[in-house]
Amino acid sequence: MKKICVAVYVFGSYTRYAPYYIYSILKSYPDYYVKVFSKDPLTANENKALELIRNEVSPNFEVVEGYLDDYINLDDPSKMVGSIGTILRFLIPYEEFKDFEYVYIGDIDFLIIREKPTLVDVHKKHSKKIGVPYSNAIRPDSKRLTGLHFFKVKDYYKKMNPIIEYYLENPSILYDEVRALRYDEEFLYKIIEKGIGFGKIEEHFFRPPHGFHIGVGRQGDNNERLRKMDRYLNQKKLIRQGVIDQLDAFYNDPVFKKIMLLSPDKDIKFLGERIKHFKSL
Repeated sequence: MKKICVAVYVFGSYTRYAPYYIYSILKSYPDYYVKVFSKDPLTANENKALELIRNEVSPNFEVVEGYLDDYINLDDPSKMVGSIGTILRFLIPYEEFKDFEYVYIGDIDFLIIREKPTLVDVHKKHSKKIGVPYSNAIRPDSKRLTGLHFFKVKDYYKKMNPIIEYYLENPSILYDEVRALRYDEEFLYKIIEKGIGFGKIEEHFFRPPHGFHIGVGRQGDNNERLRKMDRYLNQKKLIRQGVIDQLDAFYNDPVFKKIMLLSPDKDIKFLGERIKHFKSL
């Protein structure tokens, strides 16, 4: 049995981040495995970038295209930030992860860095501390978990898989229940409350970043984006893990440079400029 799968669900133009996400995980944790579930097909250049990663970094990943593509109409109006499709990452059934001991569901627009203790180890410790087979955090003054969700596969799915299968088999019921929600994390809170409960989660708040969230600087003019990126990079948790040096190593890697040519993104480029700035100080 493989120890850990890092998984994401993606749709639309966000497929452009798949090569970056896979690259960063496998450079940081060569023994991890990555599964990207995509509603939409990747572009030819994105697939070229994946082949480059497979040949030059690691083959420990797969991309499943067309996943739940006909399950729900993502164009239907809803209040949910990012569209109703964002909830599908929390409805991936046991069958997809049965060969793994642990799963970490993340955001596609992240660059993951190596930490000490490792991603797996810190979440295992937190899960044990709060007494449930997952690790997450309830956002302050809300009924929302975070979208970064770690769990122990067998123990988690014993309680959650019947709930997941129910919604997958009844999409109209799912849509009726979530159409008024603003965040997909509200839906995760709801199904966790129904299936497992929260244990001592409120006594032990734990939300490690594990890397750089590219989307943090997506909105605003250049000055605002710069402030947001610099504030994120200056988090003590990341500084202690050597975030600047690790990201700098990514940007200086010929493989990463080729990925940037094959799957260009203005926020990836902007981050690279900020890393150069920090390295020059």
